Amino acid sequence: MADENNENATTADKIVAYGVTTAKLTADAVTADSLTADSVQAGSITALAGTADKTDAPDTGKDNSDVSASGVLDLRPPQESLKAELCRLGLEYSSTDAAGVESWRDYQRGVLATFDGTGANVTITDVKTNLGRTLTLDGLKAVTRIDTMTTAD
Repeated sequence: MADENNENATTADKIVAYGVTTAKLTADAVTADSLTADSVQAGSITALAGTADKTDAPDTGKDNSDVSASGVLDLRPPQESLKAELCRLGLEYSSTDAAGVESWRDYQRGVLATFDGTGANVTITDVKTNLGRTLTLDGLKAVTRIDTMTTAD
């Protein structure tokens, strides 16, 4: 596969590199990459590169493969996920650093949440004291409130 940042990378290469499973292609993209109706079945791109399959795409726990039929693109995280639990606790996505560490924050409470390298754990930290705890999904589900030096209910 060509590097997705390479100007010579095909649309199919870029689609696979970014883990996209469905996309609406322009006529120019179809022509430039010589895509056929057989290679783009019902808008599914997973077969384009020949080597990509559903295991290459990130598992979001949602089936957005039929967005065109339903008209709904559900961007909420899966219910059984660390991200859903962070949202429930009032945190919002903040950034991802160069190493790929994703950060979520609750600025009012002074809370920072960072994912570990595996994505199976999240560390919740009081930004004022730098005290924190690392939790799994089950541990995070048990949390009903986060008290910090900034805010305690």
